[in-house]
Amino acid sequence: MMNNILIITGGTGGHVIPAVNFFNYIVNKSDNAFLLTDNRGSKYIKNINKKNIFQIKSSHLSGNFYFKIKGIFKLLIGLLQSIIIIIKFKPKTVISFGSYASLTPLLCIIVYKIFFKCPLYIHEQNSVVGQTNKIFIKFSKKIFMNFHKEYKSLYKYKEKIVVVGLPQKKNSDYLKCSDKFNYKNFNFLVFAGSQGSLDILFIFKKIINQLNIKSNLKKIKFIVQSPLKKQKEIENLLIDNNYEFEIKNFYENFDSILKKTNIALCRSGAGAINDLINYRIPAIICPLPSAKDNHQYENAKILSKVNCALIVDKNKINIDKINLFINKVINDKKFNKSLLDNFSKIKTQNANEIIWQSIKDDQKK
Repeated sequence: MMNNILIITGGTGGHVIPAVNFFNYIVNKSDNAFLLTDNRGSKYIKNINKKNIFQIKSSHLSGNFYFKIKGIFKLLIGLLQSIIIIIKFKPKTVISFGSYASLTPLLCIIVYKIFFKCPLYIHEQNSVVGQTNKIFIKFSKKIFMNFHKEYKSLYKYKEKIVVVGLPQKKNSDYLKCSDKFNYKNFNFLVFAGSQGSLDILFIFKKIINQLNIKSNLKKIKFIVQSPLKKQKEIENLLIDNNYEFEIKNFYENFDSILKKTNIALCRSGAGAINDLINYRIPAIICPLPSAKDNHQYENAKILSKVNCALIVDKNKINIDKINLFINKVINDKKFNKSLLDNFSKIKTQNANEIIWQSIKDDQKK
């Protein structure tokens, strides 16, 4: 058993959900495991004892002058909160999952490490290292990476890199069977991660308006994640085209939906890419163009380079190419077999177990 493990995360679901998954994995393995997050990140945390959660103020510094001043004020409050938490908790091991919300507690940890032994580990979910993680890499003992690829920007830290994948829920029921594409009923999932996306819905509407499916399927069903303000418009579009559908702004049973999904239209956050890999779902991917360091495009390339995904640009939509991809997934058995073979080339691992074992091994040295 290890004492006083502090997991730091915050911001979007892409950072928080893997951190929560790892926390849930180690909670019975450590005498004292805690999760530190910000106000925004706390909405992704469920079924965890509140005594095990620390919450601080945080903010990014984009936006207008007023927002920047407000953001600086929040960061200063968060810094004071982090100092109090770290002095009170006295962590022996720290694992950060990045995002701007990790900045102030990590600054405190760097000072804390001067006086107390406290190894710092970093997990990077994306295929491009985030800004906060870049700052603290040199202070870390190891960098746990999600994807297998060459990280040229980390060359001088290559001895620290351990490729582990993304921490997942316990008992995730991945579908890796050979009959993935033999359903008579075809499920098309449209989702955009924790923040939603109007761009994805814009592309979806174009697809529906020009979709031409010739197959022996009994039916095709669309499962759509949409903001409430756009749901009526999407509903009318699908009703007018006589499609069966289900539409919500949030799905509690997302794992069960992924299990039965045959094709997806989505963004390319780290969580989405890992879901597509784990459940072997071919996808039409529209990376978020404003993503820092274009990391969503780099994430999407993990799948496109093995021909399991089609990357599209909202401003340069080739509907014929998209519909050809969809029709091949629905009708071409040879193409589907190649998809399964290509997904098999992507190495997946039990990130929770590897991270935990790596930290334990370090403690023995």
